[in-house]
Amino acid sequence: MSEVLRFRVEKLIRDHLPAIMRAQGLAVFDRRLEDAAYLHALKAKLVEEAAEARDAGSLDDLAGELADLSEVILALMAATGLSAADVEHRRLAKRAERGGFDDRVFNAAVEGPPDLPAVAYYLERPMQ
Repeated sequence: MSEVLRFRVEKLIRDHLPAIMRAQGLAVFDRRLEDAAYLHALKAKLVEEAAEARDAGSLDDLAGELADLSEVILALMAATGLSAADVEHRRLAKRAERGGFDDRVFNAAVEGPPDLPAVAYYLERPMQ
């Protein structure tokens, strides 16, 4: 009897992957997620794909990772009932108010007295 190795995956995967993996001889232990678990898994996938885009080495790799990221964003919008128009409207409003990233502004730090209302924002997000 040959040894069988088991690997924990515990993440959302693309729809066709179980069949592809089974065709490769793997046993796949998959299930379909209910709404709340699906949204949680999509958000985790969003972070995973963003990290992979950050770490992409070549333009081709980056294009592939951005495609994956886009797929997750579209799935998240569909799962929540948001339309592309909803998101684009919000993007344009934020751009008009706060700007885009065209000027490549990098903020190294901010400081202010503890009683300044804007300081509360940073105190509430110490890991950001």
